Amino acid sequence: MQKIAGFVVLAISLWQFWMTKRALTYFQKQGNESTSPFLMLSFWSSLSFALLFLGFAFALIFDLFPY
Repeated sequence: MQKIAGFVVLAISLWQFWMTKRALTYFQKQGNESTSPFLMLSFWSSLSFALLFLGFAFALIFDLFPY
Protein backbone atom coordinates (compact mmCIF):
# COMPACT_ATOMS: atom_id res chain seq x y z
CA MET A 1 0.00 0.00 0.00
CA GLN A 2 2.88 2.34 0.77
CA LYS A 3 4.40 1.83 -2.68
CA ILE A 4 1.07 2.63 -4.35
CA ALA A 5 0.90 5.87 -2.39
CA GLY A 6 4.49 6.57 -3.47
CA PHE A 7 3.60 6.19 -7.13
CA VAL A 8 0.56 8.45 -6.70
CA VAL A 9 2.73 11.13 -5.07
CA LEU A 10 5.31 10.65 -7.83
CA ALA A 11 2.61 11.23 -10.45
CA ILE A 12 1.52 14.42 -8.66
CA SER A 13 5.13 15.60 -8.52
CA LEU A 14 5.74 14.96 -12.23
CA TRP A 15 2.48 16.73 -13.10
CA GLN A 16 3.59 19.72 -11.00
CA PHE A 17 6.96 19.86 -12.79
CA TRP A 18 5.16 19.72 -16.15
CA MET A 19 2.70 22.50 -15.23
CA THR A 20 5.53 24.70 -13.94
CA LYS A 21 7.51 24.28 -17.15
CA ARG A 22 4.41 24.87 -19.26
CA ALA A 23 3.54 28.08 -17.40
CA LEU A 24 7.12 29.31 -17.52
CA THR A 25 7.40 28.85 -21.29
CA TYR A 26 4.00 30.48 -21.79
CA PHE A 27 4.96 33.58 -19.82
CA GLN A 28 8.35 33.78 -21.51
CA LYS A 29 6.53 34.09 -24.85
CA GLN A 30 3.39 35.98 -23.83
CA GLY A 31 4.60 38.05 -20.86
CA ASN A 32 4.71 41.82 -21.11
CA GLU A 33 4.86 44.87 -18.84
CA SER A 34 1.52 44.00 -17.22
CA THR A 35 2.76 40.60 -16.05
CA SER A 36 2.90 40.42 -12.26
CA PRO A 37 6.35 40.89 -10.74
CA PHE A 38 5.47 38.16 -8.23
CA LEU A 39 5.28 35.54 -10.97
CA MET A 40 8.81 34.28 -10.31
CA LEU A 41 7.89 33.76 -6.67
CA SER A 42 4.99 31.57 -7.75
CA PHE A 43 7.29 29.57 -10.03
CA TRP A 44 9.73 29.06 -7.15
CA SER A 45 6.87 27.96 -4.91
CA SER A 46 5.59 25.54 -7.52
CA LEU A 47 9.06 24.09 -8.11
CA SER A 48 9.73 23.64 -4.39
CA PHE A 49 6.34 21.92 -3.99
CA ALA A 50 7.24 19.53 -6.82
CA LEU A 51 10.68 18.79 -5.33
CA LEU A 52 9.16 18.16 -1.90
CA PHE A 53 6.65 15.73 -3.34
CA LEU A 54 9.38 14.04 -5.37
CA GLY A 55 11.33 13.45 -2.16
CA PHE A 56 8.26 12.05 -0.43
CA ALA A 57 7.55 9.80 -3.39
CA PHE A 58 11.04 8.26 -3.36
CA ALA A 59 10.89 7.85 0.41
CA LEU A 60 7.56 6.02 0.11
CA ILE A 61 8.60 3.87 -2.83
CA PHE A 62 11.96 2.82 -1.34
CA ASP A 63 10.57 2.49 2.21
CA LEU A 64 12.84 5.11 3.76
CA PHE A 65 10.43 6.22 6.50
CA PRO A 66 11.33 4.60 9.81
CA TYR A 67 8.42 3.45 11.89
